[in-house]
Amino acid sequence: MGRRRKHRKDLPERVYHRHGTYYFVDAAGKWHRLAKTFQDAMVAYAGLNSTRGPLATLGKIMDKYQAEILPTKALRTQRGYLADMRPLRAAFGQMRPEDLTPPDIYAYMDQRPRVSANREKALLSTVYSYAIRWGAAKDNPCRNVKRNTEKARDRYVTDAEFFAVYDMAPPIIRAAMMLATITGLRLSDLLGLRLSDWSDDGLTCRTGKTGKALMFERTPSLEEAVKAARAVERRAASLYLLASRDGQKYTASGFSAIWQRVIRKAKEEGVIEERFQFRDLRAKSGSDHPDGSHLGHASKSTLQRHYRRRPERVMPANIGGGS
Repeated sequence: MGRRRKHRKDLPERVYHRHGTYYFVDAAGKWHRLAKTFQDAMVAYAGLNSTRGPLATLGKIMDKYQAEILPTKALRTQRGYLADMRPLRAAFGQMRPEDLTPPDIYAYMDQRPRVSANREKALLSTVYSYAIRWGAAKDNPCRNVKRNTEKARDRYVTDAEFFAVYDMAPPIIRAAMMLATITGLRLSDLLGLRLSDWSDDGLTCRTGKTGKALMFERTPSLEEAVKAARAVERRAASLYLLASRDGQKYTASGFSAIWQRVIRKAKEEGVIEERFQFRDLRAKSGSDHPDGSHLGHASKSTLQRHYRRRPERVMPANIGGGS
């Protein structure tokens, strides 16, 4: 094991940041350039670094998890986990797995933002599960740590707000808004839709989060949305339904950058009073649908808590109890 770090405790062992670039130093003292950004450097590190040696610290266990397990996840999930692992490594990386206790984890969570603490604690629990599997730990201290209470997002996008933004948006955003609201698909699934997914039967999608295959039957609204997506002018042909001007598949960050410009402009020009996120269109779809079954959730409680946001219509009482 190398010397204990005094700075940048969020970095794995033998990884250093010099002159705006991250490097990995192997056992022979040779420096290997990783990348300029932390996220890209950690991806490169996972591919370069071997997991030889005893899993004596949580940092070494995180190295093994990062190298062997993380690459099996979706790219967006990988980047999220790498971000969550960064403060975990800084706090616990030099500890032995058997030394970490529930009070230590609670103390850590008290110093972190409420939602971030829940995500990071969940990842730490996953890492411990693999540590037990690898024989590096006997117990998971996260099991006895309760999550912070989170307030469910309740932003409901009205039809007026939807069409106000829709009317000022560029064609690619219009098409995406229509598809998102009609199908209720997550952005990552929308961006992965191919032209071949549209057939005489309807629109087929295997969701990335659950792996469940959904077939959206052809309706006039869905046909119009697909037609709008295919009609967007591009310089090159594409395999994807929602593609960039060069015919390439949008990255989530690339599409989100366009969306942020549109929604920011809508707020600044007074088109809408309150901004909303693109993901709120999935909740609008779930709220406006008769039962929300098209979202593919097996749990009704999850559906009700996160996606049924439309105000419930109720009959008010009469003064004096009269009918």
